[in-house]
Amino acid sequence: MKLRTRIQLYIIVSLVILLIVANMSIYFLFRQVSLHNSVDRLHEQSRALAETAASVDWKDTSRTSLFQADLPTEGMVRFIGSDGQSQGVITRAEKYRELPFSFTSQEEDRTFYYDGSWYAEVSVPVIRDSGIHSMQVVEELVSLQQSFQVLKYSLTIAGLIILIPSILGGRLLGNFLLRPILALTSTMQAIRSSGKWKRMNTDSRSNDELQTLSDTFNEMVDQLEENFTKQQQFVSDASHELKTPISIIKSYSKLLDRWGADDPAVQQEAVQAIHSETERMQALVGQLLILAKDDPSLLRKETVDLGQIAKSCAAKMETAHQREISVHVTGDIMVKADSNMLKQVVYILLSNSIKYSDDVIGISVQAAQDQAILSVTDYGEGLDKEDQSRIFDRFYRVDKARTRESGGSGLGLAIAKQLVELHEGKIEVESTIGEGSTFTISLPY
Repeated sequence: MKLRTRIQLYIIVSLVILLIVANMSIYFLFRQVSLHNSVDRLHEQSRALAETAASVDWKDTSRTSLFQADLPTEGMVRFIGSDGQSQGVITRAEKYRELPFSFTSQEEDRTFYYDGSWYAEVSVPVIRDSGIHSMQVVEELVSLQQSFQVLKYSLTIAGLIILIPSILGGRLLGNFLLRPILALTSTMQAIRSSGKWKRMNTDSRSNDELQTLSDTFNEMVDQLEENFTKQQQFVSDASHELKTPISIIKSYSKLLDRWGADDPAVQQEAVQAIHSETERMQALVGQLLILAKDDPSLLRKETVDLGQIAKSCAAKMETAHQREISVHVTGDIMVKADSNMLKQVVYILLSNSIKYSDDVIGISVQAAQDQAILSVTDYGEGLDKEDQSRIFDRFYRVDKARTRESGGSGLGLAIAKQLVELHEGKIEVESTIGEGSTFTISLPY
């Protein structure tokens, strides 16, 4: 069964049940109130008849006309002795003599349904001839019964009339509810058939669950497209960068196969080249994997001293490269971060500065408002405006100086930028040609 049909069926069934419950409630409430009013009215007649019965002998048929004034039009008055036997009936229709009766010494009332008709009955005790008799006043509720029938028909017809627009309304509601689902299905089919990412059209004025469904789908498509683009970028980057070392290894392996056995110099050169390119491939793959992950959940955040990280990294780089690195820290600069990732960022910036400058390198750590600032300054050749705008792009190398031989893979600063952004920070560069460059990291303090 289609969803639209089920929605319509559920709406119609629910409305039918609601109408039945509502109509029955109206009918029974009206009947109860009407019967109660009829009994109250019959009580007034019974009091007047009781006064007449106290002074007139109801057994004297010549005197029964005195009861006619207060006698119900569609009913009777019956007198019952204490022995439970009928002592007389005053009525305008003989059919009422067959109604059931019983003696009671207290004033009572009731309504009952007998032989297809509703009746109201009031029993009043009457004292006469030193004994207690029961006067039973009964009225057939003819007009009220007609009202019950009219009400039944009216409620039934009204319910049927209401069902007609409810069916149309259910269809419209089904179409309204299914519209975004159908649009969602159509969009997914279009994505599958064309292979291109598409979004659902959304109504910014709407703020309901259907709008949320459309927004959530579009957000999911954005995320899938972003992840797919990252995968494509990763494959493209890897194939682009691994192509050169693979070609070199292939060439030297052929050279080694052809001349290596006879020429030790060729053998040594080939082995060294293959080893060097293998190490470069290993480092490149590690860098590519870091870029491919780009997952904040990989962070192991803890409270770390940014100044101590800068001092530790500077000391190790000084020892490894025999270069002077000046560190200036203002106060205790504590941040919530993954210390290993921050160290990797600092190592990347120091490595760049060491490669492209010969003078002392400076590191400063300080707090500025709600930001922790780490800056690495070198006094090398500097960068022009175009290089500054692209220096954090993957595989971008500054002309001449930053070649594969001297400048690495071009992934270092891209990795640094990504790691900083995972910490909700940002990295910037300021540089002047011939004067040097300053890389600045800003992190939440």
